Amino acid sequence: MKFDFVERFSAAPEDVLAVLVDDDFWTGIDDLSATSVPEVLGVSASGNRVTVELRYRLDVDLPSEAARFIDTSNVSWVEITEWDRLSLRSDTRFVPDQAGRLMSASATSLLVPSGSGANRNVSGELRVKIPLLGSRVERAIIGGVEDHLGEVTGAVERYLS
Repeated sequence: MKFDFVERFSAAPEDVLAVLVDDDFWTGIDDLSATSVPEVLGVSASGNRVTVELRYRLDVDLPSEAARFIDTSNVSWVEITEWDRLSLRSDTRFVPDQAGRLMSASATSLLVPSGSGANRNVSGELRVKIPLLGSRVERAIIGGVEDHLGEVTGAVERYLS
């Protein structure tokens, strides 16, 4: 299932990026509802590239039938985001902690100026290979991703104020 989201920020793209690659920002988030608070596994920089690795646990209701294939009470993954500070573009891989052969996801994002602020355009694809249930699980997860991005946007705004 493909997804596209737009996050809107009141700050300039470079300022938003500075927050998104700041491990103090990620360790300070404590009020997410669709996911757990992120566990920061690492933030590293090399030249104009910055890699941010976070572990999340999903906190949305999945179809109970999916429990035959995955532990629906513990859907977690490592999010590996590689930012290019010059282009303000990122590539993200999501590595599930369980059932890696059943789920795959990736996304790209681009920070662009918008008025006096910035938009972050996020596009990606999620695949859940569970017979007859995959699309329902995908929709539940994508809904959680949308909620999560909205909460992160709010956290960035608070961090910058």
